[in-house]
Amino acid sequence: MSSGEPEILIVGGGPAGLSTWLHLHEEDRGLAAATLLIERATFPRDKVCAGGIIPEADRVLRDLRIQLPIPSVLVRNVDYLLGERRLRSRQSFRVVRRVEFDHALARVAVQRGLKLQEGESFRLLERNHDRLLVWTSKAQYRVRALVGADGALSSVRRSMNLREGNQRISRGLEVVTPSSRGDGFDAHAATAVLDFTPMAEDVQGYIWDFPCLVAGTPSHNRGIYDSATRALHPPVRLGPILGNSLREGNSPQNQSSWLGHPGRWFAPDGVYAQPNILLVGDAAGAEPLIGEGISCALRYGRIAAHHLCESFRKGDFSFKGYRESLLASSLGVALTLKAITAREIYGCAPEQLSRMYHYLSRQLHATPVSG
Repeated sequence: MSSGEPEILIVGGGPAGLSTWLHLHEEDRGLAAATLLIERATFPRDKVCAGGIIPEADRVLRDLRIQLPIPSVLVRNVDYLLGERRLRSRQSFRVVRRVEFDHALARVAVQRGLKLQEGESFRLLERNHDRLLVWTSKAQYRVRALVGADGALSSVRRSMNLREGNQRISRGLEVVTPSSRGDGFDAHAATAVLDFTPMAEDVQGYIWDFPCLVAGTPSHNRGIYDSATRALHPPVRLGPILGNSLREGNSPQNQSSWLGHPGRWFAPDGVYAQPNILLVGDAAGAEPLIGEGISCALRYGRIAAHHLCESFRKGDFSFKGYRESLLASSLGVALTLKAITAREIYGCAPEQLSRMYHYLSRQLHATPVSG
């Protein structure tokens, strides 16, 4: 590979972009060395995210021989609130702060040889024979492959000029509050809460309460997620609903500390590649039912890296097989099932709560909790 211009440009330094490079490094170190990753912000930078690291995410990290030295809270139970009813399921996952997780993962990649340019954003592209001319805020590159890992409102995706009727954009608000004395905070056996009661107000999602550590201080990551699977005009106002929940929980309500960010959900009939371009992570789509994104992002990286390596081996950068491989993968199957389930539950307003109750009971083996 040339030691000059990059052959591959990855746009976005979140879990999807970093995972793509880390898996490239595993499969073809020469190709990884010919790759540049640009991130518009400067690490550490925060992202709206509940911070759940589920077993699938930890499995990818183990396969990459990565153990991130960051604080986490171990969740043992998840309580689901549905109006007057409460369910509980035994689950085991970790809660981290995205600002720390992304920064630590980027440090690992850089230590392994990643060329990372911070404070550089994608602007536009132009096709030039069998390559792409890519303009950023700092430079121009002529690359064989471009990976859009730049989130739900991906600039790379917009540059593909896709004609999609449904934009598949979800919404979220988040606030981090200190833990109060007597709330039972236990960093080694915590309980997370997903409150689906707002579905009665046409929220197609839930309010979450995840215990976390902020600079070692016991805290709670609280927020509201609306998948917007079913289009509403006008959309539900999430702020007042989250505010009421915080007020009921005696939590601070200073809205200046709230963070908002869209997500993009996966659809089996979506477009995820064009000649010379691949989409990963939220730029492609996360699961719409719960909105979990970290494990999806990490798993996208493995699939994308393999297709990048194959394209250079064969000299074929059409990426025609990417969508089929994605849909056939365990990730694609899971995303498709969650997309179908989200439409079944959120698509029927009068029965949303009861359908969610049955889903949690049957699929997640959640059991009723008294009191």
